[in-house]
Amino acid sequence: MTDMTSNRTGGSFNIGELLGSSFRILHTAFPRFIALALVPALPLLLSLLVLGPMADTTDFNSSLFFGGFVVAILVFVLYLAMQGAITYGAFCEMRNRGFTIGEAFSKGLSRALPLLGVAILASVLIMLGFVAFIVPGLILSCMLYVVIPVCVVEGRGVFESMGRSGELTRGYRWQILGLFLIVMIGSWLGSELVVALLKAFGGDVVGGLGDIAVQIYAIAFGGVLSALAYYRLRSIKEGIDIDRIADVFD
Repeated sequence: MTDMTSNRTGGSFNIGELLGSSFRILHTAFPRFIALALVPALPLLLSLLVLGPMADTTDFNSSLFFGGFVVAILVFVLYLAMQGAITYGAFCEMRNRGFTIGEAFSKGLSRALPLLGVAILASVLIMLGFVAFIVPGLILSCMLYVVIPVCVVEGRGVFESMGRSGELTRGYRWQILGLFLIVMIGSWLGSELVVALLKAFGGDVVGGLGDIAVQIYAIAFGGVLSALAYYRLRSIKEGIDIDRIADVFD
């Protein structure tokens, strides 16, 4: 069991500890977390097999357009369910209980509708914040950093989840901004390095696949990190341990 997942409460919001524990938990159940992160790509792969590349079609085709729209919606819903599933998986691993892909995705899918509302409203607010001189967008991003774990673990509605995330992150938003920037910059640098190396040895196609692999890894890592940050904030502010938080999953 990692330092982050012991039953101690209180303490500090340590960026290095959070990042290290997230890596350990991700790699403890690496195949399952990566499989969950790949789920939203399945409709795209299926549509590619059935319809072929859209770029091959030069004339407008209403059925293809509708099919593409349906696939896009499905991908978005599956992406949100996947985020919920990774949150569930992270809490299972924190408790040393393990999880299956099916049960994790079932938990995520059961919260898909409120997660959809959270994602739409949060995205609009953050986008408007970035339009308004960037700083408000960064503030909102930090305020809403744990909104997905709140929605999944506490079973709250859209507005309640957003308010609760703002409450939990209050006083720790500089540290959360640091986490956000480290993950974003690390993902970008990792992608650039992997793509450059793979292109040099395998060409553009291999480089493109490497970029996708890095992004999938970043999604899985980001989901685990968000779950751990949520747990740590509740531990600090409410003195609650991991088993009491995760009782909702039993």
